[in-house]
Amino acid sequence: MSLVVQDGQKLVDNPLRYDYERAYLAYQALEGTNGVGTGLEMITFLVIPLLFFVYGCGVAAGDARRRILKDRVVTQGATPYVVAKAAIVVAVSLAAVLVAATLSLAVAPIVRAAFLPSVDRSFPYPVATLAVGSPAVQIAFSASTAIMFGLLGLFVGLAARSMLIPSLAAGGLLMVAPFAGPYDPRNILTAAAEGVFNYWGGFSPRPPFPVQLELGLAAMAGGLLFVALVSVFVWSRMTKFV
Repeated sequence: MSLVVQDGQKLVDNPLRYDYERAYLAYQALEGTNGVGTGLEMITFLVIPLLFFVYGCGVAAGDARRRILKDRVVTQGATPYVVAKAAIVVAVSLAAVLVAATLSLAVAPIVRAAFLPSVDRSFPYPVATLAVGSPAVQIAFSASTAIMFGLLGLFVGLAARSMLIPSLAAGGLLMVAPFAGPYDPRNILTAAAEGVFNYWGGFSPRPPFPVQLELGLAAMAGGLLFVALVSVFVWSRMTKFV
């Protein structure tokens, strides 16, 4: 295809080229291990943050809601209690992402066989694309996102001793509120994911604001640590006799 820019407009001699490219990339999204990234990119930005924030809140507030907090703290000690809760969140987050990646890998060929049989013969010309994302890196990215929001929910839940209000607030911020700026954690994650996911399956997050990625990731880690210290400080001074 030849392309000429004239008076600010693109003139092409084969406009079906773009449809061909989109169809080719959609097919590649289900090819082999590409299915891992296709599945994870659809949940990493929409499902994982809110789901694991709510889960972390539930882990933190569960003992207080069941009125066994005093017994757990007396039996285990305050510090081991918090460390054990954090370890549970980390373990469940990692396991859940591994399960999601495995399901994505297993379902992709089934979907392709059901809806795209013999489509590979329809693509005689390869499409030059960016480098294929690494499934291991994609899993690590999604797992890190789940762990971060799970721990954030845990520490907020320790201080709030409630799931309802923190979860509603998180839902509004994550699903409704626009990006507050370059250093909004959602913007930082979106920018970091540009080098991880391919977005061949049609899903793509909103374009991120330009951000210094290393500084942004460091700010996120520092913010999580700050929330953890403040929440544990508040929790340690709250009565456990509930």
